Amino acid sequence: MIGIDIVKINRIEKAIDRWGDNFIDKIFTTNEKQYCKNKINRSQCYAVRFAVKESFYKAKNHNYGWKATEIRTEEKPVIKILNKKLEIEMKGVIPHVSLSHSEDTAVAVVLLIKNSL
Repeated sequence: MIGIDIVKINRIEKAIDRWGDNFIDKIFTTNEKQYCKNKINRSQCYAVRFAVKESFYKAKNHNYGWKATEIRTEEKPVIKILNKKLEIEMKGVIPHVSLSHSEDTAVAVVLLIKNSL
């Protein structure tokens, strides 16, 4: 299964300007907020994570809430499942994520692959 999402960065920036921490706290986990807070363009950082979450839910065809997943940047971006019910449903499924952004747009693609082992 595959999901894709594209987000205008200024849309996220406007939401942050309008609702501030209420918006950020509703969508992003503590680790995501910590990662983005010191970035030069934090709106871009939040926007690409928003796009990954949306892409994941499109691929899964279900939404468990914004904080059911956490986007981590390690050697490459990864999706950490935080919701127990979703974790059970995802058993044997490996999420692959690709993300990118330009000056004004963030995009993400999530591919869910069933592990055949």
